[in-house]
Amino acid sequence: MPCSVHRARGLAGFSLIELLVVVAVLALLAAILTPFFRKSLALAQEAACKSNLRNWGVGMLAYAADHKGFLPHPDGQEREVRGTDKGEHGWMDVVPPYLGSRPWRDHPDGRKPTRGIWQCPAARLIPGAHYSYSPESKGYFSYAMNSYLAHDFSFGLPWDVDPQASFLFLGRAMAPARTILMFEQTLDPSQGNNQAGGLGSAGRYGGEDARALTERHAHVFGGLGGNVLHLDGHVAWRNDLWDDKLKNPRIPARGDLTWFPYVY
Repeated sequence: MPCSVHRARGLAGFSLIELLVVVAVLALLAAILTPFFRKSLALAQEAACKSNLRNWGVGMLAYAADHKGFLPHPDGQEREVRGTDKGEHGWMDVVPPYLGSRPWRDHPDGRKPTRGIWQCPAARLIPGAHYSYSPESKGYFSYAMNSYLAHDFSFGLPWDVDPQASFLFLGRAMAPARTILMFEQTLDPSQGNNQAGGLGSAGRYGGEDARALTERHAHVFGGLGGNVLHLDGHVAWRNDLWDDKLKNPRIPARGDLTWFPYVY
C-alpha cells in the first residue's frame, strides 16, 4: 500500500471529546480576555479624548496669538445671538483651520463631523427621540468651551457686577493652570451626581456650563467625572467639580477660579 495512504489514515479527525475540550478552552480564554479587551478599548478612547482636548488647546492658543491675546467666543451659529457677530467668532469655526480642519459651519447639515478632533470616541447619542433638536442632522458636540469665560450675559455673575467682555483676554486670567477652557460634555445628562438635567439640548451647544461636565460618564477606573482642558493647555481628569451644597449646583461658587477666569 502506498505510503501516502498510511499517512492519510494517521491524520484522522479529532474525536468528539477532543473537540469539546478545545471549545471549552476557547470559551474560557474568551471569558478571561474579554474584560481585558474592553478595558483596553476604554483606555484607548480615554487617551483619544485627552489628545483631542490637547489639540484644541494648541489651536486655541494659536488663535489667541494671532488675535492680540483674545480667545474665540464659546458660542457659534448653533446658538442664536441676535444683533451680534459672535457666531462668526465661535471656537468651532475659527480654531479648526489652525488644526488643519474645516470650520464646523462648512460641514452641511447631515454631514457634521462625528469623529476625529470633533468627538470623543466614547460619546454616544441616546437611541430614540430624546432630543429637542436633530443631532443626526444638525450635528452635536461632545466637547464644549467653558461659557463662564465670556461674561456678556448675567447668568452666574454676582449681584451688581457688570457683564464682562464677550471675548476673554488671556492676560486677565488669574489662574491659567486652574481655570477650565474646554471639557467633555455628556450626551446623556441623566447620568452622574444625582442632578439629572433635561435631555433635550444635550450636546447641542459648543459653549456650556458646569452641569454639562458634572453629569458625566463613569470613568474607566471608577467614579464619575470628565476630562478637562485648562487655560494653560494641560488636560486632567476631574471628578470633584460638583458642589451639591450650593443652592443651584449648576452655578459655581462666586470667585471660583476653576470656572471663572478672574475674581470680581
